[in-house]
Amino acid sequence: MSSGIPRRSILSAAALGSAVGSLSLSAPASAQPVLDTEPSAATLPAEDGYDLWLRYRQVEDTGQLKRYRAALESLVWQGGGPLQRSAVDELARGLTGLLGTRVMPRAKSGSRAALVVGTPTSSALIRELVPAADLAELGDEGYVVRRVTWRGRNFTVVAAHADRGVLYGAFHLLRLVQTRRPLEHVDLTERPAAPLRVANHWDNKDGSIERGYAGRSFFDWEKLPQLDNRYTDYARVMASLGINGAVINNVNTPADYLAEPFLTKLAALAGVLRRYGVALYVTANFAAPIDLGGLNTADPLDPGVRSWWTKKAEEIYGRIEDFGGFLVKANSEGRPGPLDYGRTHADGANLLAGALRPYGGIVMWRAFVHDSDEKWDRQAYLDFTPLDGKFADNTVVQIKNGPIDFQVREPAHPLFGSLPHTNSVIELQVTQEYTGHAAHLCYLVPQWKEVLDFDTLKAGEGSTVARVVTGRVHPYSHFGFAGVMNFGDARNWTGSHLAAANTHGYGRLSWNPDLSAQDLATEWTRMTFGNDPDVVKTVTALLRDSWRTYEDYTSPLGTGYLTHPPDGSVTGHLDPSPTTTTQFHKSNREGIGYDRTAATGNGYTKLYAPAIRDAYESPANCPEELLLFLHHVPYTHVLDNGKTVIQHIYDTHFSGAARVADMRTDWEGLRRRVDHRRFTEVRRQFGEQNTRAAQWRDTLVAYWFELSRIRDERRGWLQAIVAPADTALLGGERNELPVQVVNATGSGLRAVTTLDVPEGWRSEEATCYVASREGETVKMPVVPPPTPALATLHARPRSGAVQVLDSSLRSLARAVVVPPAARCVHALDAGPDSAPVLKDYTRLSPAGVWHEGAAFGWVGNSPAATDTGLFDVVRRDYVRSGAPTVLRLKLPAGRCTAHLLTGDPNTFNRPLIVRVDGTETARSEQLDGREFTWLRIPLDGGSSGREVGLELSTEKDKTWHLSACVVLAEDTPRPAR
Repeated sequence: MSSGIPRRSILSAAALGSAVGSLSLSAPASAQPVLDTEPSAATLPAEDGYDLWLRYRQVEDTGQLKRYRAALESLVWQGGGPLQRSAVDELARGLTGLLGTRVMPRAKSGSRAALVVGTPTSSALIRELVPAADLAELGDEGYVVRRVTWRGRNFTVVAAHADRGVLYGAFHLLRLVQTRRPLEHVDLTERPAAPLRVANHWDNKDGSIERGYAGRSFFDWEKLPQLDNRYTDYARVMASLGINGAVINNVNTPADYLAEPFLTKLAALAGVLRRYGVALYVTANFAAPIDLGGLNTADPLDPGVRSWWTKKAEEIYGRIEDFGGFLVKANSEGRPGPLDYGRTHADGANLLAGALRPYGGIVMWRAFVHDSDEKWDRQAYLDFTPLDGKFADNTVVQIKNGPIDFQVREPAHPLFGSLPHTNSVIELQVTQEYTGHAAHLCYLVPQWKEVLDFDTLKAGEGSTVARVVTGRVHPYSHFGFAGVMNFGDARNWTGSHLAAANTHGYGRLSWNPDLSAQDLATEWTRMTFGNDPDVVKTVTALLRDSWRTYEDYTSPLGTGYLTHPPDGSVTGHLDPSPTTTTQFHKSNREGIGYDRTAATGNGYTKLYAPAIRDAYESPANCPEELLLFLHHVPYTHVLDNGKTVIQHIYDTHFSGAARVADMRTDWEGLRRRVDHRRFTEVRRQFGEQNTRAAQWRDTLVAYWFELSRIRDERRGWLQAIVAPADTALLGGERNELPVQVVNATGSGLRAVTTLDVPEGWRSEEATCYVASREGETVKMPVVPPPTPALATLHARPRSGAVQVLDSSLRSLARAVVVPPAARCVHALDAGPDSAPVLKDYTRLSPAGVWHEGAAFGWVGNSPAATDTGLFDVVRRDYVRSGAPTVLRLKLPAGRCTAHLLTGDPNTFNRPLIVRVDGTETARSEQLDGREFTWLRIPLDGGSSGREVGLELSTEKDKTWHLSACVVLAEDTPRPAR
């Protein structure tokens, strides 16, 4: 049955519409930007992106410049607090650049037109120019920007009830000039839609950033409390967007931030942020009473635990008087929490809320609870709805935009509107964890707009997510926005010049969620690249269409979660890996998609209001962009446009990847209109995106053809699948690499397959006949050099002019080369005793303790061992320890070399440091998930042989890994590089 709701009204098309933003709402139709002529690239100074959208380059149009100068070059400020001082400093900086003449504040207006800023309390002139009633309802953060004629003179006024509003109004005025808005009739009244507009930084104390793609953290905990200008510039950028809070550490945090020396460092940082109206928050580890206080419990109902948190809050506020409060991730993905003690999330949140209440602090308690993949979509709803009304009034539940994990397409989280008595904020991910990192342009504002415009219907029609999180549906005392940020220490802050558009868009939406994606993209482009009409048109279009383009070549119809590995490494969640994520997309030979219906699936659809539930329950009525999130359907299921699901997959992956090439071409058209440095760096990014889009296209098209064996109606191709893709090869010997050649054409083909191998390797081609829609496996002979190495091999089938999916990651083999045991002095495969061992190698396990007469063994501490079950027999398992550990080896006479393999099939791996006789001889770099490296350690057995100890260690509080140890006599050639 139909729900009566149009299929595409559930996720509103208004996300890309022309809804009028605050600029045009408050200004007459004539107040549109003047399209002036920008200078050519030859005259543009090279820019590195550091200024982001606060560039303040001089207005080019002489007539417009004259009008701006007449109105703004006289800046009148009659005093105020530190926030007003920041506002005036920004105006002086910005207007000096924009007007090309020095602008300095003064206390009197003189006889000319002037810009006047302040509050009625601080400025007598403001009291004359703006009626008190106009400011009374604006709160502490609202403001007016207007043109006022008084005593025959024109004044441009930035006025507010409180200093913070003056700061935000100053940035708004600068934005008007940057985007070339006329000021003759300006009359704006603004106040934020929500009181909480927070930046969440997932930065770690060692300088790494979880899901960070812009270098390392710019919070330098080694140097703090010493400050540098970057902290001030960060605070300026946040204030320019109206962001009023910053959580400076990762949700997966140790307790250290709540104690010295961090409190002194935090106090210094808070002092900088305070001048720009940004409150400092800290993620609190729920087990802090144990880790810092020496208690034996963190039970929220334990009196000793309550006392510890009360004293800790008193200590923090003694150092940071305007401390915002705590963000908490609890009982999710292994984090400690109240459920460890049989308590509830409300018990845990209220414990901290009670400690913060005397100081006005709040607790932001994340609703992201991920205990198992099977219940992931429903877990937060099931855990939190029974607790509605039980959370303290200074607690707010922080809810991700969707029920899984920031996928390219998810429905709005069913918790929105389901907690009428519990304060709620929406959590958006500005950093592009699942949407291409900094390598892909993916402007997320259209996605966020779809979620914000989604009508939950939980409190009747009009109960949109935006209205819920801005306190217009339920009587919340705290509500708003949290954004997981994309900032790092890269010079341009975000790693990609275009990724900053997401930062800007998040901040502006958190102030006013009614702004449109189109308007925000245009505004950011004007402020970042200037007002050249061609630049504005091109860049705005690139941004506007990029999310749909990314979706087309990655995740069809809401499939989601096609990336691997699920870890915190830089490479995590970037590349397609459909074979390792089938628990999420449920693809098999019959069909595709996750059945989340009440009738035949896991019941997820029951969590929505009845009308939405009914629409989601039916494949015929649910929005097609969510079809495979909600239903498992045959590949032959027919969509509204008459295409089958599998044909849609083929078409969108090919067309989406093709559009990336078009995006690069469009950008090339700006060669003489954007400064050379940023032009070149963005062009390079589009080149990388083009390569990666082809990988996504070929990998997924090949994967779903292999499963369905349904041909593309428009195309035919050959594809190669190396299985297993991660393989161990014996150096110096003939190995056979299995490669399946699959024919996706309409007729049988004779295919010749070759292997791309590194220099010094030997390989032979293989020929086979492959019937239409069938696959044949050939065994590719390959002989690597005899020494340890790591290499990527590429299988390439050919048959005349037939297209080949050469960019498929499944046509690659990531090989580790190990010498045959017979050629080694020692051939040790490290791991637990229960794991498989490479042929003729000896197991190096924690039980292998050194003893008299042994050839090898651990001295003193023994490591632990892990078998991941992933990769090949050599790399799947390893020994590990956080402490220095000595591996003693018996060496024969003469020189030899030890080769140590380190890495992790899943997550990032810390440096392995090797010392011999107290001297460091080798050190690996930190490796991302699935990366490995061989370390080479020269050894000398002397004239008669000897025993030598290899001390294995890593950085403080980290863990080293060892997967294999191979010792070769000196006459064995060195490793291939």
